[in-house]
Amino acid sequence: MSQKLRISLSHLLLISLACAMPASFASAGPLLSAPNIFDNDAGPGPGGAWVGSSSFTQGTLQGYVDYAVFGPGQFPYSGTGYTPTSGELTYVFQVYETGAAPLSSFSVALTDLADNIGAFTGLTGDAPNSMNLAALSSATWHFAGIAQNGNSEGLVFSSIRVPQNLLGTVIDTGQSSYVIPLPSPSAISIPEPATVGLSLLAGLTLLARRRTV
Repeated sequence: MSQKLRISLSHLLLISLACAMPASFASAGPLLSAPNIFDNDAGPGPGGAWVGSSSFTQGTLQGYVDYAVFGPGQFPYSGTGYTPTSGELTYVFQVYETGAAPLSSFSVALTDLADNIGAFTGLTGDAPNSMNLAALSSATWHFAGIAQNGNSEGLVFSSIRVPQNLLGTVIDTGQSSYVIPLPSPSAISIPEPATVGLSLLAGLTLLARRRTV
């Protein structure tokens, strides 16, 4: 089986399930309590924040993925090996393997813009031995094998797009499993600061006009 996740028509049902499934908080990884989590009232976490944990199970390939998205300039792990792209969101993941299979690959599906894939030590764990980001396909991290009760270090990429619920995959030497849901860039861009200011000014102007009518 290829280790590169590709979105096709056969995945549309899984994507629709991802959009419908709520976030779980059964795990207790440090990422779930990180500060500055991006909140646009559309996320699966408390209050619409983009934070959560999704499990996977396929034979002896078992575990979960903690995730969080941070706003521009809000990445809380500076100085630990990753510098986010300026003005963009950062998408962060940490993979935990609880089954007997050594996890060898983790991918996040991409249907829109993403860049600057990396890993960092602010979340401790196994470092990937390689990684690649294929535009409009997937961001993938490969490992020598995350052993039972082990976990990855922080895995990350940047994007100008706000999140949507999508999916990912995990792979060992002979088993694979979907991870649903996971955040992935949507087709909607982060509003430019000037655009936000103009929208606020337009709203205040409209309100003032209504009061004088």
